[in-house]
Amino acid sequence: MPPATVGPEGAPHIMGGVALAAAIDAMELASGEPILWANIQFLSPTQHAEELHIACQQCGGGQSVGQWMAEANVNGRPTHRISASLGAREPSPAQVFAAMPDVPAPGDCPPSDDTYQFADGSLHDQFEMRIARREPDKGLNAVWVRNAAGFANDAAWLAIISDFFLGGHPQSRGGFSLDANFRFVQSAPAGWVLSVTQMGAMGKGVIHGQAQHFGEDGQLLALSSQTGVLPRIPQG
Repeated sequence: MPPATVGPEGAPHIMGGVALAAAIDAMELASGEPILWANIQFLSPTQHAEELHIACQQCGGGQSVGQWMAEANVNGRPTHRISASLGAREPSPAQVFAAMPDVPAPGDCPPSDDTYQFADGSLHDQFEMRIARREPDKGLNAVWVRNAAGFANDAAWLAIISDFFLGGHPQSRGGFSLDANFRFVQSAPAGWVLSVTQMGAMGKGVIHGQAQHFGEDGQLLALSSQTGVLPRIPQG
């Protein structure tokens, strides 16, 4: 479906975060347990894909937490490989150590100034983005994100948001991700999410970084990290 794709008119492909979200949904359905952590490797392109087939199975674990794996295919060709842990050990005390940085509220932030070419009705039209902080010399980028459909900020939607990693630095825009690591903390009602991306290093043609994702009330919702391949010609 167009809302699950990115890219210019005539060349749509499934966004990596959408594939990760679909895999998380599939493994939660198969296991009956909530996601704790997932890692996805991007194996091959998904341009013009009409169907993404996801097969998942448990491969280990104990009584409380199961270890799972999944593979996504397009027309029989592997496109994504996913590892994950699902489950929970209850009762368990909850405590959050990460604190949301002090940034302006979404209404006080300018809209994103992306210059990418997106097809009408694609994933880009499904969300709104506002720039809260941008310090490329420090590798720091903070963006408020809200989905247009009013979805709750559950694990799947947060997994999609976490894949905006390569927009977090000017030299990374137009690149592609090798992997995505997603750690789920808690859901939040529909509304804004602040994604704070901290790039760690660039070199060998790739960029490494991590992000924290907070709800409007300042609560930590998820953590993520990625390695992305830099574009040959930065898009600025």
